[in-house]
Amino acid sequence: MKLDFIENIEIYKGITPLTNYHSIPQLKEGIFMVYNQMTNLQNNYWKLRHPESSSEQLEIHKKASFSMGGKLNQVDAQAVNLYHWYSTNLINYAKCCGLVRFLNEKKVLPEYLAKDKTLIQELKEKQREYINGIPELIPVTHFRNKAGAHLAYTYPEKHDNSATLIESMSIIPTYINGKITIGAMKRMRGDSVSSFSKYQWNLTDNFDSLIPRFFKNNFG
Repeated sequence: MKLDFIENIEIYKGITPLTNYHSIPQLKEGIFMVYNQMTNLQNNYWKLRHPESSSEQLEIHKKASFSMGGKLNQVDAQAVNLYHWYSTNLINYAKCCGLVRFLNEKKVLPEYLAKDKTLIQELKEKQREYINGIPELIPVTHFRNKAGAHLAYTYPEKHDNSATLIESMSIIPTYINGKITIGAMKRMRGDSVSSFSKYQWNLTDNFDSLIPRFFKNNFG
């Protein structure tokens, strides 16, 4: 089972010391689900945001290249949740890739890994090195760390400024050229600028960019 087509990370039957790995295809299926749901949400964005609008009004809305709701609404709430799920699933999948590469090198069984703090630390470093080496994962990792895994305000890190903490509690997506986008707004608190503003990205483009690496066998 090949996990990364660029770095040739693969689970080799009878060689890789990993016999139970249902979670890997399950994570992959979750990523596909989120991608498809976001695609549908983007394609029907204006109709969902303004269900009472006439066809003429909808056509006017569709001509806008930029939109920001600001106030709470169901469509934006669904979009933000999709970002939460995508970021956690994708980074978990990437960590699985790092794990498999580690296991192929070390040939270590789980009962030994669980008891060896040095091996555990080495695994964490290898996973971090792997993820940091993939540019497409940089904005996803940031969102996962500041929102998806836990909201930054609920678990502040020493490098989190006040604007980042506030934005983690009030993520407002924007609709730019047909894509629901994160990080396009510059959120500030005094002199502090939210770190979300450093990573403007949208889910569908990010997924598409990772097809050659992770999803090649699913998309030709």
